[in-house]
Amino acid sequence: MEARHGVAGIDPHKHSATISLVDRRGEAGEAASFAVTPDGITELLGFLSDSELVIDRIGIEGSSSLGQPLALALAAAGYDVREVQPNRTAERRRCRRRAKTDIEDAEAIARETLSDPHLPPAGKHSAPDAVWDELTAIHDWRSSLVLQRTRQLNEAEAVLVSLPMAIRAELPATSRVLPQLEALETIARQQPEVSSATLIHIDRLVAALNDIRWLTRRIKDLDKKVPALLSMLGCTLTEICGIGTVTAMELLVEVGDPCRFRTEAQFARWCGAAPLAVSSGEGHGRARRHRLDVGGNRKVNSVLHIVHVTQVRCHEPARSFMARKISENVPKRSARRAHKRQLANVIIRHMWKDAERRTAQPPAYRAA
Repeated sequence: MEARHGVAGIDPHKHSATISLVDRRGEAGEAASFAVTPDGITELLGFLSDSELVIDRIGIEGSSSLGQPLALALAAAGYDVREVQPNRTAERRRCRRRAKTDIEDAEAIARETLSDPHLPPAGKHSAPDAVWDELTAIHDWRSSLVLQRTRQLNEAEAVLVSLPMAIRAELPATSRVLPQLEALETIARQQPEVSSATLIHIDRLVAALNDIRWLTRRIKDLDKKVPALLSMLGCTLTEICGIGTVTAMELLVEVGDPCRFRTEAQFARWCGAAPLAVSSGEGHGRARRHRLDVGGNRKVNSVLHIVHVTQVRCHEPARSFMARKISENVPKRSARRAHKRQLANVIIRHMWKDAERRTAQPPAYRAA
């Protein structure tokens, strides 16, 4: 009897995970829940091996966060594990007016895995990497500090506009908040008559200035650790115009192991750099109109946009590329997407070469 093939979908949570099987014809099979523990993962692997279906692919939602232990265990067991974006399953459930349960979510993940064989690989690394883990920890801490500093500046701006006009008139005529806070620290208390509410506002702004300075120092201290880690990882992304150490860190953390992408096109689709066709009434030929793919990794896509803007401003090859596209009557937005697609190729090629050189050398990581 010919074996039946199918796929599996896993909906992971903090303490449990639910798996659902779907065969190639789209018929739902067994479903079960397991604890996210070593014993639970062993039970999950046993559930898959005892199933009547031959599992071709396994889709996991959040494979680099809550689903990371499951993705690593399944990949080590030899399964083809893919990442399923949460917005895809949410759209499927909304269009079909389905309920929101773990089994429904796992089945939706399985159906997305069945319908799209080109889903990106799950997780960011097939095996732990000490240097990459340290870089990720610094990246996450730095991102948290930047968010805190941004919140402090936004709240300070709202308080600044509530100060009396006599004080605001002596502040620098700029839209930037930090210079105004620094000036306020020296001139505000020199006012002859200030209400008690205004004093409280001033005290709050001075405290916010001290917090912003402290956060800035912590961010700079973390930035000093990044170049050494990039060197340990053999990163050459900083050789590309428009990519500094922080941008290279962002790319390494988000991409992880570049070898999980087999082609440039797969990487471009994953990060949203490959535009989607929006053709109608153009026949069976090549599509002429495209739009941005909002389903890719938005952080990497944002980095590509920043690099694009920088290169167009000061890098002659990029300026020539944009000028040539515009001379061909290509809309500026389409030319920008084409250049970002080119940048995606350049970046992944650099990362592939860096990974190849690093695997050819003995590890140079030294624990702090």
